[in-house]
Amino acid sequence: MNDTTKRSKNEPATPEQENDSAFAAEMEELKRDMHTAQLLDWLQNNRQLLIAAAVAVLIALAGASLWIEHGKSQKNSAATLYHQALAAASDDDKRAMLELVIKDYGDTGYGSLAHLYMVKLGDRETHLKALIHGSGSTAELASQARLDLAEWYLSNGKVDEAKAILSEPVGKQYEQLRHYLMAEATSDAGEKVMHLKKALDASSNDAFLKSRIESMISELDATS
Repeated sequence: MNDTTKRSKNEPATPEQENDSAFAAEMEELKRDMHTAQLLDWLQNNRQLLIAAAVAVLIALAGASLWIEHGKSQKNSAATLYHQALAAASDDDKRAMLELVIKDYGDTGYGSLAHLYMVKLGDRETHLKALIHGSGSTAELASQARLDLAEWYLSNGKVDEAKAILSEPVGKQYEQLRHYLMAEATSDAGEKVMHLKKALDASSNDAFLKSRIESMISELDATS
């Protein structure tokens, strides 16, 4: 086909071509209208479900916000009561307020702090056990409470109870004291030396205790 038979780019479209373009545009518009109609129809049919879902989301958000505010309020109230207890003039007043902290705010960190303070004022065994098993206690606090309870059992002649609580491992930083107490809890010389040597090999944070362990090992070696 030569240039004389080709239509120029600037040549206007024929009526047939204009009709085709108009038809294509109308079809696209119709498709958009159909999609819009289908969406509106779906929204209409599921209106109640959508409303219920929206309400549920709003209730959940409101509940979460209230729970967060409640938690903050609980912590603030616990902190206020705990510090009032520490400032109380008499041990009886301290004890009464700390018991309220434990009763009303036991699941907060201040509940654990109250138990820790009550070890000196109340039933030592009860409060140390609460620190060992309490959900608000850190691993470090629970380990220290376990060893304090074992030491208290030994000082009161409750050797079996001490052995039972010392049978469970504690954090690495507490293993030296645990093995030292296990050595104290046994009358068997061989077992005592074994625990003392394990204590000596463990991480040490107490120079006096380490020196005490070394002296005990030397004494036992000298008598064996």
